[in-house]
Amino acid sequence: MRKHTLYLAGPEVFLPNALKIAETQRNICKDFGFIPRHPFDNDAGSQPTTARSIYRGNINQIRGSDIIVANCNPFRGMCIDDGTAYELGFGNALGKPTYGYIWKIERGSARIARNYPGSIDARGVYTDREGFLVEDLGTSVNLIMECGMYHLNGRLIQGDFETCVAAVRSDINTGRLVL
Repeated sequence: MRKHTLYLAGPEVFLPNALKIAETQRNICKDFGFIPRHPFDNDAGSQPTTARSIYRGNINQIRGSDIIVANCNPFRGMCIDDGTAYELGFGNALGKPTYGYIWKIERGSARIARNYPGSIDARGVYTDREGFLVEDLGTSVNLIMECGMYHLNGRLIQGDFETCVAAVRSDINTGRLVL
């Protein structure tokens, strides 16, 4: 059986114990028979680490991966980490299945109303504090992100990283995901 590669996207790289988390994630991938590709695996060689070298390294890792697995939990606010969202979109644009994981599958509009209160405007439409419409289209994360996952037979999983990797393995084994 061919071993598939997973690109691991998410804001865990900003945690104080990020290297330990990355190693745990790599081991989980290996336990499920995958080859992990983590942003920390970028090889800049003798070049200094810059924003552009990190970008190029991550993009090359995504290009060389079969599937993107991303932490879709809110980061520094109500939405997916910007970099993670870009990586999901880039992988999707390349035709790669994308999977996300989130602590709780719930309507994003409910999470926004609970954590970022707004009001009902004169038309009876719920808007946030800045007056922007809070759309309720039934997705847990931004509709472009979530629908993009399902478009190429990936999906959004409720649970943690390991639960998501297990779902990818199950989807491959059952033929739900064919690469």
